[in-house]
Amino acid sequence: MDFYSTAAQWITTVWHDWSTLIRIVLILIGAVILRSLLLVSVRKVVKGIVSGVNNKSGTTGALAQARLVQRAKTMGSVLGNLITWTVYTIAVTMLLSELGVAVGALIAGAGIIGAALGFGAQNLVRDLLSGLFIVLEDQYGVGDKVDLGEASGTVENVGLRVTQLRDSKGTLWYVRNGEILRVGNSSHKNAAPKGK
Repeated sequence: MDFYSTAAQWITTVWHDWSTLIRIVLILIGAVILRSLLLVSVRKVVKGIVSGVNNKSGTTGALAQARLVQRAKTMGSVLGNLITWTVYTIAVTMLLSELGVAVGALIAGAGIIGAALGFGAQNLVRDLLSGLFIVLEDQYGVGDKVDLGEASGTVENVGLRVTQLRDSKGTLWYVRNGEILRVGNSSHKNAAPKGK
């Protein structure tokens, strides 16, 4: 027997005996590498936006720059979480399939549990989705003077779930984004100046 036929026979034997373990290791390594590559690309895009904003300091105001940076970082965070959850969910599903678990039944059960959790946590989901659209549509940002209905004042922080607003008396209001039905923003470019 020559070297090549012995090596081919050894590889065939190892694959036959250890194929499940090898595929599991390859799935884990692939998931980690894919997640890392996607997160690095998201960070590069966010970093490019931030550095582009900093380079154009003379053309736009500091408030507009801060808002753009905040929006880019928020979207980067959302995309990073989405990438992590998606890649890990697919990897776990593939691992369970390799181990012989009936993945279809698990997915159906998880769908029912997910629907129940979604129904129970619908306020949280509504807050997160509303916060995402507030950031995407640039309805208001840090430093804007806004009227959110129950509370009005200067925005101190815009998160995906809660907006922090300080009124004229110094009280800091935490307004859930899903509870905001209307926004009056007197800091936008087209807002009429005071006294007119």
